[in-house]
Amino acid sequence: ILLFLKDLGIEDNHLGTFLTKNYAIFSEDLEDLKTRVAYLRSKNFSKADIAQMVRNAPFLLNFSVERLDNRLGFFQKELELSVKKTRELVVRLPRLLTGSLEPVKENMKVFNTRLFKVKERHLFLTYLGRAQYDPAKPNYISLDKLVSIPDEIFCEEIAKASVQDFEKFLKTL
Repeated sequence: ILLFLKDLGIEDNHLGTFLTKNYAIFSEDLEDLKTRVAYLRSKNFSKADIAQMVRNAPFLLNFSVERLDNRLGFFQKELELSVKKTRELVVRLPRLLTGSLEPVKENMKVFNTRLFKVKERHLFLTYLGRAQYDPAKPNYISLDKLVSIPDEIFCEEIAKASVQDFEKFLKTL
């Protein structure tokens, strides 16, 4: 297994750190490890990509091919990424494949909620004729303000309308 890891591209000076974090690698079958690497290669991950991923996420090779495939599919589908973009993402952040999906799902829920809120506010400002996002023009509205302030302040300071008007508008959507 040590020779396998070295052949994979884990340098001698990284082996100690790797094995400290994932001593369970020794309980894995060598053929299973080779199959998992072959699977990643079949998905067009380069040898250097795989070495980087394993260095940064030591438990990656403990995951079955099915589990790796499910994780890659999850990120590609849920984030609506191309195969290439999915590959780039997990090379940069391989712990996405080995960590819990719950924080990712929670973040996606928060991002989608925020996106929805921005859309609602933008539509309201457009309806009022106040959607002005050019900093060179008067009554400029920054994206930061559009996203981060509570509804009361948004209505009062940005939309120059009441919260009740905003809520009535939202019911028309």
